[in-house]
Amino acid sequence: MGREPIEGCRAPPLIIFGRYVARSRTVSTPPEKSRRQHRVALDSLRLLDAIDRHGSFAGAAQELHVVTSSITHAIQNLEDNLGVVLFDRSGRRARFTSKGRALLERGRSVLAQAAAFDEEVRRIATGWEASLAIAVDEVMRVTPMMAAVAEFIKAAPQTTLHITREAAAGSWDALMSGRADLIVGAPADGPPGAGFESLPLYKIDFGLVVAAHHPLATRRDVIPNEEIAQHRAVLIGDTTRHLPHLQYGLLDNRLGLTVPDNAAKVEALLLGLGCGFLPLRVAEPWVRSGQLVVLQVQTPHPPGQSTLAWRSGETGRALRWWIDKFAQEPFVQTLFS
Repeated sequence: MGREPIEGCRAPPLIIFGRYVARSRTVSTPPEKSRRQHRVALDSLRLLDAIDRHGSFAGAAQELHVVTSSITHAIQNLEDNLGVVLFDRSGRRARFTSKGRALLERGRSVLAQAAAFDEEVRRIATGWEASLAIAVDEVMRVTPMMAAVAEFIKAAPQTTLHITREAAAGSWDALMSGRADLIVGAPADGPPGAGFESLPLYKIDFGLVVAAHHPLATRRDVIPNEEIAQHRAVLIGDTTRHLPHLQYGLLDNRLGLTVPDNAAKVEALLLGLGCGFLPLRVAEPWVRSGQLVVLQVQTPHPPGQSTLAWRSGETGRALRWWIDKFAQEPFVQTLFS
């Protein structure tokens, strides 16, 4: 019997030259290279993302609920399949190589596209968005919304809800940039031609207030703008990132104090740190108690019309649920009272 060929080895072909028989020499590709697929699964990209966010294989393992050795083995298999070294293991902790970092950054855009596709599939199947982002302006209260949030979660348990705070032009900026799907309480004047739909929510009256011990508190006459400008203005910072800042309120004051929200603004005013315009319904409890005083001014703050707005063409059921909710006047009253 002739010898059986060893598995994985192939004898070179015979070439006959006259009476002589010789075997030709062949050059074969190493098996490990021929097996390389040069493909990366989404799970591998998620693994690289987790390692980078946590800074270690162990941190990624904890997030993914596997042992660290599984992460190590998966990365080794990925490097073997790609023929690329993704991590520098020369130090105490593995670090991305330049090629590994490039794969990670490109992979993150792929993961974002995959997530968007998954959300679109879910929306097609159920009509409910996978997530909804609502930006709430500082002029209104968020706490009364929580009862409505409970109602929403019962109606759409599969939808993740994100509620954020914005101020001044920040609400419109959030809508236009995609940070928010719905903005609540935004100033009425949105960017022209921006492709949105809106509904009026609530008219807000403002007053210039100071603490009872502030130098202007004893004035009962109409105070000129020039005199007000000599005192520090307390302002809420505009959270816009791309749109121009809105121009209203105390713009000419020599000194200012910028705070993040109405709660901080009220506290600063109570301490006598300056003067500032407040919605009268916000100032009312402290005015009644005598801690704040509403001043008569030469140029009053014009009434503001708060607005509900969303991008044109959006038809998701979660968005529609909230639009219908904010169309209920008794509910809106609780947010501004």
